Amino acid sequence: MDDVKDEKPSKKAYEVDFKVHSDEQIRAAQQMQIEEVSSILGLPVEQCAILLRFFKWQKDRLIEKYMDTPDEVLEDAGLGPGYEAPAVLEKLKGFSCEICCDDERGLDTYAMKCGHRYCADCYRQYIESKIKDEGEASRIECPAEGCSRIVGSKTIDLLVPSEINHR
Repeated sequence: MDDVKDEKPSKKAYEVDFKVHSDEQIRAAQQMQIEEVSSILGLPVEQCAILLRFFKWQKDRLIEKYMDTPDEVLEDAGLGPGYEAPAVLEKLKGFSCEICCDDERGLDTYAMKCGHRYCADCYRQYIESKIKDEGEASRIECPAEGCSRIVGSKTIDLLVPSEINHR
């Protein structure tokens, strides 16, 4: 027999090399990835950030799927047609909010492009709650059950006070 020793790995199977990154390092790496995807896909940075979060930061998978079916990818991520339209409050005659049941005359209402309309106060409370509880403003979905349309930054700017928005 040869004088070959069975060399065992110096680490156990569950021991893994890792490096701890600071919040700033993580944000910088994410921003670089967002800008890279933006330059490749030719989309605004905000949309690329939403797409990367939707694809769980799997950049190659996002690019591949987007190149095959861009409209489907945008729609699935809640960025379908009309995502970038300006956010506007409206007063509608005979409106009744499905969340709070308020039907007061002159009530400010808001609807995203998906058409789900609620009073501005309910939308505001919903968005503020999502930002405070989940710490995420880039993946907030429409409050309607089953709707995956993403609440855009223009909507957040319109409805949420700046001190909460900057979280």
